[in-house]
Amino acid sequence: MVHGLPLITHAEELCDSYLAGKLRRLPFPKKTLYRVEDRLELVHGDLCGPITPTTHGGRRYFLLVDDCSRYMWLQLLTSKDEASKAIKSFKAQVETETGEKLKVLRTDRGGEFTSVKSGRYCAEEGVERHLTAPYSPKQNGVVERPN
Repeated sequence: MVHGLPLITHAEELCDSYLAGKLRRLPFPKKTLYRVEDRLELVHGDLCGPITPTTHGGRRYFLLVDDCSRYMWLQLLTSKDEASKAIKSFKAQVETETGEKLKVLRTDRGGEFTSVKSGRYCAEEGVERHLTAPYSPKQNGVVERPN
């Protein structure tokens, strides 16, 4: 099909760039090595969206999962800047419902979660903040590439 392209017959003739392009990430673990014991001990938060089509109310984003129970709360948001307000109302709601205190909130490094205002609120309320590794597609663990 291509004229002038040499035929590669030996594996040692493969260039480093070709091999680097063929590297694959290790599969995500089926089960995490660490799991919390109590509800609200660790809550994962992430914004998903923008979804299309939007809801009838114009909502485009949603978030939040509890690590212990794997219970999911759906907080519908119109825009990303509503995330800190949604976390405040979420915290008040779940603490009232469960009688437990939110201990750790783990999020990605998105601007909606790393703002000074959001950090100050968590510090005042005694909620520990965990931020995931940059550019990590999974929140519950860092996955390494094979050597």
